Amino acid sequence: MPKPLITTVGCCTSTTARICITTKEGLAHARLAFRAGEGAFQERTLRLHRPEASSFLHGAFDLEGLAESSTVEYAVAVATTEEGLPPLARLSQSEGLRRFRLLPAPGQPLRVGLVSCNGGHTVSDHGRRHAMWKRLGEVIAAGEVDLLLHVGDQVYADHIREEWQRQDLDDHLTPENAELMPRLRESFRDLYCDTWQRPEIAAVLGSVPSLMMWDDHEIFDGWGSFDEVTPADRAFFEAARTAFEEFQARHNPPRFSDSYGFGWVSNDVGFLVLDARTHRSWKDQTIIGRRQWDEVDAWLESQVSAGLKRLYVITGIPPLHAKVAAASKLLEKLGLNSLLGDVRDSWMAPNNGEELRKLLNRLFEFRKRSRGTEVTLLGGDVHVGTTARLRSRMPFHKRGDLDQPEITQVVSSGISSEPPDGLIRRMVELGIGPEAVDMYQDLFTGRLLELPGNPDGLLLFRRNFAVLELHASRTKGWDPDRNLRVRFFAEDLPRPIEQTLLAL
Repeated sequence: MPKPLITTVGCCTSTTARICITTKEGLAHARLAFRAGEGAFQERTLRLHRPEASSFLHGAFDLEGLAESSTVEYAVAVATTEEGLPPLARLSQSEGLRRFRLLPAPGQPLRVGLVSCNGGHTVSDHGRRHAMWKRLGEVIAAGEVDLLLHVGDQVYADHIREEWQRQDLDDHLTPENAELMPRLRESFRDLYCDTWQRPEIAAVLGSVPSLMMWDDHEIFDGWGSFDEVTPADRAFFEAARTAFEEFQARHNPPRFSDSYGFGWVSNDVGFLVLDARTHRSWKDQTIIGRRQWDEVDAWLESQVSAGLKRLYVITGIPPLHAKVAAASKLLEKLGLNSLLGDVRDSWMAPNNGEELRKLLNRLFEFRKRSRGTEVTLLGGDVHVGTTARLRSRMPFHKRGDLDQPEITQVVSSGISSEPPDGLIRRMVELGIGPEAVDMYQDLFTGRLLELPGNPDGLLLFRRNFAVLELHASRTKGWDPDRNLRVRFFAEDLPRPIEQTLLAL
C-alpha cells in the first residue's frame, strides 16, 4: 500500500485540521482515513496537483467539524488511479496509523514549540545528526506541544547554487530561461523531499500542527544581504520561492498579498509572522518591504481591541544579538565575504537600522494601545539559544507614568545545525554581554538575560529547541501574572533549562 513521500500536519484549530501530502511517480490519487476522538473512521479522497514541469504532486485534506480538542488518528494511501486506493476498512486498520492533537479549546493557553536551522548535514556523526528531532518527537508524544513554529532554514539549499557555479551552469541562468529553470526548480524540490523524509523529522511533521516561514538557507546563504543581485541570483530565488510555496507556505493561514507573512489568532494568542526574505535588499535598505509594512499595520490595528493575552512576533533573525557594526566593517576590510552576509543579515547592521526602528516602534505602540497584551519576539538563525528584554526609552510608549516599556525575545537555534565554535564562537562572545546594548540611536536598548543553569554562560551553545508555555504550573489555565515560561531542550543536557520571563 503506497504511502506519500511527505505527510505534514499544517494549520489547525480546536475543530479543524489540514493534512498536506506530497507524492511522486504519478501517484495522483490519495485517500485519507481518519477519526477524531472516539468517533468512527471516515474517509476523504483527493486528486493531487502536479505543478508544471515537476515530478512531484501535492494535495491537502482540510477537515472541519471535528470533535473539539480531540486526538486525530489517520492514515493516507496513494495510487495511480482512484480505483487502486485501498478501501476505508483496510486503510483504517493499517499498522501505519498516525496521531496528532487538535489545538486546545478556546480560552486555554497554547504550548508552542520553537525550532529553526535544520542543517543536519553539518554534523559529521550520523548518530547525532537528527538526535534533537528525535527528542522533539518524544516531547510531542508526551503531549507537551500544541503548535510547532518553524522559523527559518527548514532546509539548506546552499549546495545547489555552489554546484551550478562549479559547473558554470549559471553563466546564462536567468529567471526567464525556459531550458534551465525547470531543472533548477526540481533541485530545490528534491532537497525538501530528501530532508523531510528522514524518519526523525517525518515523525515530527506528521504528529503536530506546524506553521512555517523561510529564511536565507532555503534560497542560499545571505540572500538579500549582498551589494548586488545578479540575474542568476534572481533565478535561484525564484526557484526557491516555487519550492517554498509548494512545501512550506501551504501549511499556513492566508498570507499577506505580496509576501509570505501572515497574522493569525488562536486561543487569545496572536501570531504575527514576518517574511524577512522576499523583499530583503541590502542596497535598498529593505527587509520587510513597504506593502508588507502596510499590511502589518492593518493587522495590528485589527487586534488592538481583540483582547489578546500574548502577541508572538516571528522575525526569523532576532532583532537583538551581537554588536555587528564593527564586525561588518572589519569583514569588509578583510574581504571575508562568506561571513559578511551573516553580519549584514542582522537587524542591527548599518543598512537595516530604519527597518529595525519601524519594527520596534510598531510593537511598542501596539503594547501601549493593547494594554492587556504582552509582546514577545521569536527568532532563530544564530545557532544559539537566548532570552532577552528590549526597552523603549520614548515616553509616548509608556502605558502610564510608572510603566517601563519592555518586550521580551526568545531565540531557539538550531535544532540540527551545530553551534558556533573556535574563532566564530569567540567573535560572538565578544559581541554579546549582559549589559544593555543600544539598538537604535539610544531610543531602544536591549540586553540578554542569564539562562538559569546554563553551563555555557550567557548563550546556549548547544543544539536546541524551545517550548513556550503561558499556563500556570500544573493547570491548564492562564498564568494569572501573565508570565511566559520558556524551556530549552538542549543536546547533552538531560533536563531542559527553564526560565520564567516576567510580565511587566
